[in-house]
Amino acid sequence: MSGPAAAPLRHHNLPLTSIRGFAALWVVGNHLQFELAYSGYHFAGWLFRPGYVAVDIFFVLSGFVIAAVHRDLTRAGLADFFLRRVFRLYPLHLFVLAVILALWLWSEARYGAHDPTERLRDLPIVVLLLQPYLIHGLTWNTVSWSIGVEILCYALFPLAIIGVRRLEPVGCALILLMIAAVERHVHSELVWGWPAIARGLAGFGLGMVVQQMTVLSPVPRRSTATLLEIGALAGMLLAVATDDLRVIPLGAAVLIWGLSTERGIVARALSAGWCVWLGRVSFSVYLIHPTLIDLAFVLLPPARLGLGHAADGMVWAALMVLLLLALATITWATVEEPARRLGVRLAERPGEVTTGPAGANSRQRERGLP
Repeated sequence: MSGPAAAPLRHHNLPLTSIRGFAALWVVGNHLQFELAYSGYHFAGWLFRPGYVAVDIFFVLSGFVIAAVHRDLTRAGLADFFLRRVFRLYPLHLFVLAVILALWLWSEARYGAHDPTERLRDLPIVVLLLQPYLIHGLTWNTVSWSIGVEILCYALFPLAIIGVRRLEPVGCALILLMIAAVERHVHSELVWGWPAIARGLAGFGLGMVVQQMTVLSPVPRRSTATLLEIGALAGMLLAVATDDLRVIPLGAAVLIWGLSTERGIVARALSAGWCVWLGRVSFSVYLIHPTLIDLAFVLLPPARLGLGHAADGMVWAALMVLLLLALATITWATVEEPARRLGVRLAERPGEVTTGPAGANSRQRERGLP
């Protein structure tokens, strides 16, 4: 590959960590708004109804970071690469699924009823995260569909990175145009089948190509990074206001490009400690929030607050977010982070270089992976 040498991510890119948290909260807002609207509570629907598209931001960010960290992945490093990915995703997924199953058994024993979408025959498929491919419907922890698609992206990554890291600017531009066309045609709320798979592959590929562009055309000045960040955010807000959500992944890619430099004004704001904490617990937030919201609606519906109809909905939503963040912090500290660290330790066998020339650095950079 010609052009400047790759400039790998720092061991922990704070702004890129932080935006995961805000994207996760957008998904949470979408589900909260849906549940509250079903019961007659309405507020800020224009902002939260499109929150499902935040999952596409996850795909773009994942493709960008994985391509930066494992840019020089070789055949010798494949086992360690997949080992880290398994320990990053499966432990928390299985823990949350176990909690959902326990609640299913409790509901069955106490009330003789349970959610009809949670069928025991589907459970092995969901355990293996194969539901996007084999089940065309909502089942068990519905948000885990995106993890199943993410695993497919990981499986294809070793081959994809060989081609991406050889791309020149013209090739990058052509592929970006192709991905943009795909994004506009596959835009859908479906979480199964080809629409869901295409969403994941297009977003992940978009992130990979944008990462290659940061290598070929580094952002030279702080002002340029700020322009990319603010322009991307403005474009994404306009897309939400005009309900043209198909451009959100492209806007996210530009935002990630600017944030990756850690130079712009938005990047500096997102480096605040509370933003970074929100990003760190975002995966836990994402996986546990549907169960918490459903359980809260049964045990403590908004109307029981007795504050008045409008106030009940807003206060209940705020309480759910606070409780969610508290629980997510606990699951991150006790399940998610220990499992991730275990995966890193198992992959760091003495005397092995796992990702080619950049292997030693990748062990450090791995600590900032989403």
